[in-house]
Amino acid sequence: MSDVLVVGAGIIGASIAYHCAKAGAKVHVVDNDGIGKGASGKSFGWINASFAESDAYFALRHKAIDEHRALARELDIDQTTQWNGCIWWEDEGNDFWDQARELTRRAYPHEIIETDKIHQLEPNLAGPPAHAILTKHEGAANGTGLSNALLANVIAGDGKVSTDTKVLGILRDGENVVGVKTNKGDLFADNIIIAVGAASETLLATAEINLPMDNQRGIILQTTPTKPLINHIIMSTDVHFRQDPDGRFTMGEIFSGGGLNDAIDKDVDAFAARMLARLHARLPAAKDVEISHIHQGLRPVPKDGFPAIGAIGGLYVATMHSGITLAPLVGKMAAQEILHGHTEKMLAEFRPNRFA
Repeated sequence: MSDVLVVGAGIIGASIAYHCAKAGAKVHVVDNDGIGKGASGKSFGWINASFAESDAYFALRHKAIDEHRALARELDIDQTTQWNGCIWWEDEGNDFWDQARELTRRAYPHEIIETDKIHQLEPNLAGPPAHAILTKHEGAANGTGLSNALLANVIAGDGKVSTDTKVLGILRDGENVVGVKTNKGDLFADNIIIAVGAASETLLATAEINLPMDNQRGIILQTTPTKPLINHIIMSTDVHFRQDPDGRFTMGEIFSGGGLNDAIDKDVDAFAARMLARLHARLPAAKDVEISHIHQGLRPVPKDGFPAIGAIGGLYVATMHSGITLAPLVGKMAAQEILHGHTEKMLAEFRPNRFA
């Protein structure tokens, strides 16, 4: 079995490393920022296929939910992944019903619920809307926690994880990629996997590989803990939030937006105060919680918005938005392609060479 060098210890790199190690490969993961400290640790963590810009992308995300459940059982990580469903009314009016029709067209399990049902499901929620979409099978994951769980298994299987190693460039021997140049010296392997999220374009450019990125600035907030107050992920028109097993709320402004862009104040403290006020308005029983952590970072988004997964220029690339949702499936598929030469048909529309 060949050896594998994974650059990037976020959720995508960790999942690829885990599945490669599980298949018997000798795995080394390198990162300069720690495990799950990039976008993976600054994500809302919603596991879903409610939104997808193409049917192929929807199919990938939908299948990934099943892989998430299988992985959660395999790793026994109840405190890392929750399956409490989602109540969604981020859009209103015609946009709401357009979304409902799209979910129906795609045969995505969901239920339209009205005010009384919403109140029954979430009695602490103030001013529930006339209609919302309930998706019972969706969940949320702690990106840092899940990355750590995956890589703990890699280490337990005699793999290696180096979190003080900065990759400076990609090494070639003629046309072949043979390793990476780091601040600790050159590292070599049969298979080089680049899973560095928002840094993909810059690193790949050192090997003259083109992968244009349109990274978006993002912000996620966490509060002080309190008693259990909600049962679902809540996606309202002005704030989305979920309650973690430790009692903290994780929240942000809008799921589909770019975070701290032109539509959002660049005064982070003002943004945090506004989000906290919205949480208090939606959930008066949480009036005593305060902001405890502000997580800012770059969300990795390939230029056309779709994942970039596959072999290109002698190495293997995996970068995408919605990495939390996709990681278990992408890791499994990537390992099959890297180690066994399989071609995963579901990834056909997401190959990085579309930018070549």
